[in-house]
Amino acid sequence: MSVETCLPSDDGTSGAVPNMSSAPYRDILVEISEVSHITINRPERLNALAMTRTDQELSHALEAIEQSEQVRVVILTGSGSRAFCAGWDLEVIGEVNLLELEKLVRGNLALFLKIWNLRCPVIAAINGYALGAGASLALACDLAIAGEAAKLGEPEIRHGALSPFPVLPFFTAAKPLHAFYYFGDPIGADEMLRLGLVNKVVPDAELGRAARAYAERLAKVPSDFVQMTKRSLRASYDILGLSNAMRQHALTDTLAIGSKAPDQQRLLDILAKQGMRAFLEARDGPFRSPT
Repeated sequence: MSVETCLPSDDGTSGAVPNMSSAPYRDILVEISEVSHITINRPERLNALAMTRTDQELSHALEAIEQSEQVRVVILTGSGSRAFCAGWDLEVIGEVNLLELEKLVRGNLALFLKIWNLRCPVIAAINGYALGAGASLALACDLAIAGEAAKLGEPEIRHGALSPFPVLPFFTAAKPLHAFYYFGDPIGADEMLRLGLVNKVVPDAELGRAARAYAERLAKVPSDFVQMTKRSLRASYDILGLSNAMRQHALTDTLAIGSKAPDQQRLLDILAKQGMRAFLEARDGPFRSPT
C-alpha cells in the first residue's frame, strides 16, 4: 500500500483536546461539538493507520460529523508529540491479490475525498511527522497549522509505491512539488509555509491552543456561507480536473504497488525478515547525504 510508518515509539500525549471519548472507536478519539476534534490515537505507532481499521473509523467519524448540523469546523490531529500520522502501518498489512489491492487503494482515496468534500472546513493541526497517507490526510484538509517540528513527506516512492493523493499540482509551484514527489524527502514547517501548504507555523507547545483559537474564529463566520464557499472552491478544483486526476491515479498506484518490482521486493523482504528499523535504514539511508 501507499504506506509510511513506524519511527521510534512515542509515549507522550499532546494534551491539546480535552474531554475526548474513544467509544466506539479503538484507534481514534472523537469529540463532536461546534468545533469538533478527531485525533488519531496510536502514538506507540506514531499514529500510523492500521489497515483497514483506522481508516474505517475515520470514515465513520467523518460521516457522523457530516450529519451533525451542530458542527461548524473540525480539527484533525495526531496523539502525542512526534507524529500527526506516519502513514499506513506496513507491519499490519498482509498479502492481497490485485483486485483486493485495488479495493484498498480506492478505499484510501475515498477517505481523503471524504475530508476534501466534507460540508464544513477541516483544519489539520500538524504535530510532528505527516508522512505518506498522513501527508495526504493533512493536504486534504481545508486549512493547516504546523508546529515548528512538523515534517511533511511522501517517501513511499522509495519502496515502490506512489503518493495516495497527489494534490500538490493544484496547490503550489511545479518544480518544488516535483522534487517533493520524486525524491521522497520530507520538508519542514518553514518550507511548508513558504510553499503555501500551511496557513501558519507556531511553537510546538502552542499548537493545540493555536488550532483551537483558529477554529473558534472560523466558527464565528455564518456557517451556511462558509459551506457554500467550500462547495464553490471544490467545484473550481474539479473544473481543473482534480477528482478525475485522483481517480485515475488510484489505478496507477494499484499497478505500482502490485508490480512486485525487484527494488520493491528487496525492501519488503527486509521488512518481513529484519523488521521496521532495518527497512527504514535500507530505504532512507542512501538519501541522507544529498548529492
